[in-house]
Amino acid sequence: MRVFALSDIHTDYLENRSWLASLSYTEYQEDTLVLAGDVSYDLQRVKKTLAFLKTRFNDVFFVPGNHDLWIRSSPFNDSLDKFWRLLEACQLLDVHTHPARVGADNPYKSVWIVPLFSWYVTPEESGNSLFLPGKGIDLTRYVWADNYYTKWPSLGESTAVAHYFMQMNEVHLHRQYDAPVISFSHFLPRQELIFGAEKKEEEHVALKKRKRWFNFSRVAGSTRLEEQIRQMGSQIHVYGHQHRNRQRLIDSVLYVSHCLGYPRERKSGIIRSMENGPKCIWDSDA
Repeated sequence: MRVFALSDIHTDYLENRSWLASLSYTEYQEDTLVLAGDVSYDLQRVKKTLAFLKTRFNDVFFVPGNHDLWIRSSPFNDSLDKFWRLLEACQLLDVHTHPARVGADNPYKSVWIVPLFSWYVTPEESGNSLFLPGKGIDLTRYVWADNYYTKWPSLGESTAVAHYFMQMNEVHLHRQYDAPVISFSHFLPRQELIFGAEKKEEEHVALKKRKRWFNFSRVAGSTRLEEQIRQMGSQIHVYGHQHRNRQRLIDSVLYVSHCLGYPRERKSGIIRSMENGPKCIWDSDA
């Protein structure tokens, strides 16, 4: 049994739907897919995509990303209403949104997959933000689409939204897991993950040269996610959101991002290594 990682598949794009359609019908039938958010802003397309992935993989795990909670021209009261509708759809499709153990009964051949719900915290709201200042390149959030396409009830600012979602994870943090733990979230848990392992300075300088650059670290994630990952004792954590494919070992936890992203990002080389499909992050026979 193998576990594969994937995120940010954005099936609103025909090219991305074609990429998914090219996945082998037979290769992954005994395997598990961890899908770390951002399928589509259209709930019906999310359902179709998840149903399709269930035909390819034995088990599919999913957490919503920010695009999945957009309410553009939709009948939802707000983004939280859509969140619960998404979870209901996943239950009907037998897609996991809560922890489950997959693989053989032998703990040495199985693994726990633990979804972590999350949202980002901005620097204006809390010290839990992943914000890294960039002098002269830090545009404000007015260019960020979530400002226009997400709507929240009385939760208030993003810090309250992040708190709401991460409170949902608390029940899973202190349980006894009888096999290794792979956790996953859409948003990032650490500042270090915003940059490549040895290219932080080079990438930062390159970004400064752009005429307009929104400082992604404003909306990257929250340090509380990292606290939860450590409380559970995760060995591997999968994340998405940034559209950068990376793998880093930090303090004994392997962090993996494997995003399909937008077609233009793959064509320009910003996103690479997608020609072989989802990324294998666990093999019980290895």
